[in-house]
Amino acid sequence: MKYLFPMINEKSSQYIEMKDYTFPFDTCEIPQETGDAQPYSVSVNIITCLIVLYFLLHSKNIPNILLLLSLFIFEVFHTFSHFIHIKGPLQYTITHIAGFLVNLAFFNLLYHTTNIFPPVYYNIFLLLILSIDLYSFFNLSFIYFVFTQIFFFIAILGFYYPLLTQKIKSNIHIIIGFTLLIYLCFVNEKINCKRMLALFPQFPFHVIIEMISIIPVYLLSSTFYK
Repeated sequence: MKYLFPMINEKSSQYIEMKDYTFPFDTCEIPQETGDAQPYSVSVNIITCLIVLYFLLHSKNIPNILLLLSLFIFEVFHTFSHFIHIKGPLQYTITHIAGFLVNLAFFNLLYHTTNIFPPVYYNIFLLLILSIDLYSFFNLSFIYFVFTQIFFFIAILGFYYPLLTQKIKSNIHIIIGFTLLIYLCFVNEKINCKRMLALFPQFPFHVIIEMISIIPVYLLSSTFYK
């Protein structure tokens, strides 16, 4: 596997060919050789962690706590992965598992809030998505199993959406909209990162995704912490 690490010095501006897109190695912020690998992304993610932690500390119900705790774990490891790059599949594997736990905790919260469990056919549909997710994880790149995780999240909402209050529905629209925007930004990184870094080699393009992510994370935390 080859990563998209720019080889930039006084004599060279050639780039390693990207055969895959793997978190966190290929995210479009040039890693530093020493210290904090991607300091701009880390800085923004620390803010995101603090937002989730604030609402976690103000949450009292177990299902709400489990959702925010899983989201906090996801964001902390996400931040760590931008701070230190560990060779191999460990980081994107743990990130994927943490994302699944967030979805599972969200499903659990909506179930306990409504006291309604999806019918058999809908559970089969969710299991089908998870099967595609597992296939994507073992056979395709990061960009594909990010989509299956998002699709699973939207599928959960699709069932419970009619049972939610109008205020929550309004926030859900924004959360889904920004989540899809984030995914499109990931796709743009996969396709255009080489071109963008060729034009602006020192600009941390991935930090744009991290800044956009603050909005859905804040809305999810503030909407479901109690």
